[in-house]
Amino acid sequence: MTNAKWVAHIGISILLMGLGNLGDAQAHEQQNTQRIITAGGSLTEIVYALEKGNQVVATDSTSMFPTSAQQVTKLGYFRQLSTEGVLAQQPTLLLGASATGPGDMIEQVSEAGVKVVIYDVPKNLLGLQQLIEQVGKVLKVPDKAKRLSTSIAENVAHQAASFKKRKDGYFPADAKPVKALFVVSNNDRGLTVAGHNTVPQAMFDMVDIQNGAQELEGYKLINNEAVVRHNPDVIFVAGHMLRGKNALTDLCEHPAIAATFAGKHCLIKVMDSNVALGLSPRFPDGLSVIAEHALHALALKHPTPMKKSAMSLINRTD
Repeated sequence: MTNAKWVAHIGISILLMGLGNLGDAQAHEQQNTQRIITAGGSLTEIVYALEKGNQVVATDSTSMFPTSAQQVTKLGYFRQLSTEGVLAQQPTLLLGASATGPGDMIEQVSEAGVKVVIYDVPKNLLGLQQLIEQVGKVLKVPDKAKRLSTSIAENVAHQAASFKKRKDGYFPADAKPVKALFVVSNNDRGLTVAGHNTVPQAMFDMVDIQNGAQELEGYKLINNEAVVRHNPDVIFVAGHMLRGKNALTDLCEHPAIAATFAGKHCLIKVMDSNVALGLSPRFPDGLSVIAEHALHALALKHPTPMKKSAMSLINRTD
């Protein structure tokens, strides 16, 4: 064992003796209570949706919903959690997204007697349902998790059917599917967009929207020529990327975007990054925003006498 690792090992051992962490964890287990740490915004939202938020003692810095999650201790970015910071909360359970780390922290926390469960981050509705039910089993509320999972799926199906009904009823039969892009960053290197196997792609699929970046895997840079060639009708952007009061205007004037239908009408919708990029119980909320603005784009593309009626239905959820 290197000197550095030996010093770290001694430091962790002293911390554990000082906190009595292992004994406390066992006592909590015996009392059938939990002291939960969540690492990853989606997992945090699921735990709160399962009404176990009162047992959450700390989260990572990306976990900002619901509001009550902002009141607990923040341990930093979930990829870079410290063993000392985690154990100081005397947790009995650590729930983490797949990138939670570093690896040494997970190993040391587990050796300290804390139950650690790491989950793959899903990219579609089925994956979200499975994740909710897996977390529900760990939290010993499987029935509640099943009800939540089913409710979300039913909500999504209802929204998809409602979108199709309005689209078919108020726009020409030959109206082509809405084309869209989801932009996650804009810098000197160019636009980074959501491609295949992402949450935005899953939402687009639910309402038959064509993703101009679907040939890309994950989140990738896209060149200006490809943006212009796809000519999106509407563009969605992650809220975290917009800084300053002119950020949205600047994006509309981006050389490639300005040449598209979406750019010419500045039909760009800012979405909550946690909703749009991470699967959570708020998936139906994100789908609702996407469906609404897809209908808006159709109304602009097909200015018929029925346009006013169509526009009036954009916000309906029947």
